[in-house]
Amino acid sequence: MQSRQSKMITTATSYFMSQYTKHYLHVEKPSLGLPPPPENKKYLLYIHVPFCTMFCPYCSFNKFTYTKEAALIYYRHLREEILHVKELGYDFNYLVIGGGTPLIDEEELITTIELVRKLFSIEHVSCESDPNHINPKTVLQLDGLVDRLSVGVQTFDDTLLKKLGRYEKFGSGEEVYAKIASMLGILPITSVDLIFNFPTQTQEGLIHDLETLKKLSPEQTSVYPLMTSSLVKNSVKKTLGEFSLENEFTFFSTIKKSLKELYPARHGWSFSKESDLIIDEYIIDNEEYVGVGSGSFSFLKDTLYLNEFALDKYATLIQEKASAITKERTFPANSQMYYRLMVDLFNGTLSKKKFTAMFGQSINTALGKELMLLKFAKAIKENKENITTTDYGDYLFLVMMKEFYMGMDRIRNEARKNLIL
Repeated sequence: MQSRQSKMITTATSYFMSQYTKHYLHVEKPSLGLPPPPENKKYLLYIHVPFCTMFCPYCSFNKFTYTKEAALIYYRHLREEILHVKELGYDFNYLVIGGGTPLIDEEELITTIELVRKLFSIEHVSCESDPNHINPKTVLQLDGLVDRLSVGVQTFDDTLLKKLGRYEKFGSGEEVYAKIASMLGILPITSVDLIFNFPTQTQEGLIHDLETLKKLSPEQTSVYPLMTSSLVKNSVKKTLGEFSLENEFTFFSTIKKSLKELYPARHGWSFSKESDLIIDEYIIDNEEYVGVGSGSFSFLKDTLYLNEFALDKYATLIQEKASAITKERTFPANSQMYYRLMVDLFNGTLSKKKFTAMFGQSINTALGKELMLLKFAKAIKENKENITTTDYGDYLFLVMMKEFYMGMDRIRNEARKNLIL
């Protein structure tokens, strides 16, 4: 049970983060596109596949209704954009593919992965999937191409699945369980991903999800809090009911306790059997990355770049100049420091040495007041080398990261105005 004081601190932190993201997370300046790589290093490449056959009410990502024709056109332009990035001089060692539904057209996806592996120094590939595209025949085609497949299950609870519209599309909780069980072991890593704190979800329902997950026993799992930005708030209320934060802290504590033995390596809201296995949180884990595809983001040095969302405009931009980037935003140093503080402590540990190397001054000098407030809130502990989170700090930084992601939804919301899905 969360104490009254920690509730007040959590509420204040959530409000601060929402106001902060409103101020900083907007992208308005026109952009000429990605600059050449500022240094000789390997980056992460993110590919966005924006097609779905159904839209989940809680999903805020860039998505369009799938047709074979639209996908063929899109993938052709996507590969042209990838070639353009290669010509600029970039190299990548990590590929992440998200959506949408990346495996909705596996032939085009496989052709694209093969191209990326041919062009760049790729060491790891992580890809998302829904439960309808994980039959062993499909997954076997990914063997040697994909290292980690992340399956968005969200819940095994049939009542919730029906409210979400996923029961008819993907099957019952038992059927989804069987689908995943049949493909486990084909690829090096499978992650089964859940969402918690749905309206009407109970403690018993969450425990059932967690026990089902542990019985299935994939290599990894991510258990995300439901995020209700302005982009999805109405659809969540309409399909699931009134959203509340009342149980979020208790649910998160239950998740950590339940998964601690089987998944001892925790990374934000993701859990792994082994600490050195890939955990895919590309925005969080990578200080710099390049995104390609409709509506993707890139972040290099101190600047966020935004790709065009609309498919027709995306195609035109690729045909005209091989880059779909339309806008950018450069962030001041203090913003970058706050981001680093949030991200590193979301993952549990901030290295003082690394912070000093990045910003040219110690964190105690740069953010001394913020650290004092976090200590007062009993959210962090500090020693000579590191700053680490307490149990309450784990939750507080989850709240911050959730607000950050919802802030990114504001950028999507602005960019997607007047789009036809």
